[in-house]
Amino acid sequence: MNAFLFSKPVKLGHFTADANGTVRGTVTIPKWTDPGKHHFRLKGERSKRSLGAKIIVRPHKPHLADTGEDRSLVMVGGAAALLALGAGTMMAVRRRKHD
Repeated sequence: MNAFLFSKPVKLGHFTADANGTVRGTVTIPKWTDPGKHHFRLKGERSKRSLGAKIIVRPHKPHLADTGEDRSLVMVGGAAALLALGAGTMMAVRRRKHD
């Protein structure tokens, strides 16, 4: 049994039916598939029977890789603390020079 995605025929996989005629499997819609309405179909090679469903392919939205927790706030806070410490040190040094 073959699985197809139509507007443009795209073979998504090949599956085997068990003795009861049950087919199980997973397909992945290619990222390059145009967003919109499509028709998904399973068609038996020997039986020529088919089963179809209308599906909607949503636009692919790339996402950034998950590299762990977001530390940008900690880094900004640390940088601000270092700047404040540096400014405070400079003010203390200037006061000592004037005294």
